Amino acid sequence: MTNNKHAVTFDGDIIRIDGKPTRMNFMVRDAFWAHDRAIVLLDPNAFLDVPTYHAQRRKPRRPTQNLHAYTAAGELLWQAEQPEFSDHYYLIESHEPLVALSFSAFRCDLDPKTGKILKKENIK
Repeated sequence: MTNNKHAVTFDGDIIRIDGKPTRMNFMVRDAFWAHDRAIVLLDPNAFLDVPTYHAQRRKPRRPTQNLHAYTAAGELLWQAEQPEFSDHYYLIESHEPLVALSFSAFRCDLDPKTGKILKKENIK
């Protein structure tokens, strides 16, 4: 496609980059092409539907890393850094620059090449 732009769509737990489907681990809340990659926000509440959730909820768990970037071929580039260990993102505020809002009330400017937080601001 021209200008390195690719068509990104999503339905349920499937993203399509230029029509090629890739299944995600959870439902997709948002997906778009920016910064020469597909940015995908997974639904942070989807893990509640996993049958083993209630049995494991008292065990320490990894943070919900629910903001990812993929190549045009659907290969994972990065999982975004979380503002706090037990936090997650719920909304992409801006595509360019890449800005996401977290459940714990942080507004995070993210590096689209690495997924690292460049700046975070508490918006409570």
